[in-house]
Amino acid sequence: MESRIANSPVADEVQEKTTEKVVNELKAMIQRAEEKAVESAKAADRVVRDYPYQSLGVAFGLGVLVGFLVRRK
Repeated sequence: MESRIANSPVADEVQEKTTEKVVNELKAMIQRAEEKAVESAKAADRVVRDYPYQSLGVAFGLGVLVGFLVRRK
């Protein structure tokens, strides 16, 4: 048995506003995440440019470690 309220234009309008609010909140969250990702990438780039040899050493060490772990059965 369906309610008359569920099919009313008022209920549709409330649902539409709620959906619109959720979509706007998700868009804002995505925008903040993108900004944080760009900020983190810029920070990583600065570190690599400031310490190139240390960065190579860390990357090489991580590669050896991952290779060792993958090869191990």
